[in-house]
Amino acid sequence: MKLLLVYAHLLGTCLALGMMAMTDLRLLSRVMGYRVVIPPPSLFELRVITGALGLLLATGAMLVIAGQQDRPDYLIGNQKLQGKIVLVGLLCLNALVLHYGVFRHLSRLRPVAKWSPRQREGVALSVGLSNSMWLYCAFLGIARPWNQSIEIELVLLIGFVLWTVMACGARVVLEVAARGERPRAQADWIDLLKQIVNEPSQPSRAFEETLVLSEGHGVSLKRVA
Repeated sequence: MKLLLVYAHLLGTCLALGMMAMTDLRLLSRVMGYRVVIPPPSLFELRVITGALGLLLATGAMLVIAGQQDRPDYLIGNQKLQGKIVLVGLLCLNALVLHYGVFRHLSRLRPVAKWSPRQREGVALSVGLSNSMWLYCAFLGIARPWNQSIEIELVLLIGFVLWTVMACGARVVLEVAARGERPRAQADWIDLLKQIVNEPSQPSRAFEETLVLSEGHGVSLKRVA
C-alpha cells in the first residue's frame, strides 16, 4: 500500500512539473517579441495543476500517517519533513494568490509594457515562489540523506534563496517582455537580446538566401529575395 502511495505521489509531482515547464516555455517564446501580452493559463492547465496539487496533498498526508504508524518519531524527528510541510503550505497559499490575483490581472490582456513596476514585481514574486517551491519540494521528496540530518531553519533558508533567485529571474523576463516598441537608434541589451534570438543563425540564413539550380549540365547559385 505504501509503495502505491509513493507511486501516486510521484505521478502528481510529474504532472505538476510537466505542466509548469510547458507554461514557462510558452511564456519564454512570447517575451522575445514586442508589445508582449501574457495570457493567463488555460482552463485545462489550471485543472491539471489543481488536480496534481490535490493528489500530492492527499498522498503526502497518507504517507506521513503511515510513517507515524511505523515510527512514532517519524515527523518530530525529521526536520526536513517539517520544513517541507511548511513550504507546501506556503505553496498552497500562493496558489490562491495566483488564482485570485495574478491570473485575474493577466486576464485583462494588457501589454506588459503598460504594467506598473509594482504589478511586475507582484507577478514576479508570486510566479517565482510557485516555480521555486514546486522544484524544491520535489527535491526534498528524494533528499533522503537529509532525513534526521538537517535543521528546519536551513531547509527554509535554502527555499528562501531559491525563491529570491527565481523571482529575480522572472523580473528580468518581464523587463524584457515590457519592451513595447521596436529597437531604437541606440539599441540596449534588451534589443540586442531580442535581435539575437529572433534572427536565424548564419548557416540557416545562408541556406535560405541561396538556391541551387540545375541549368543543363551546370550548376548555378541564385540568391533568394
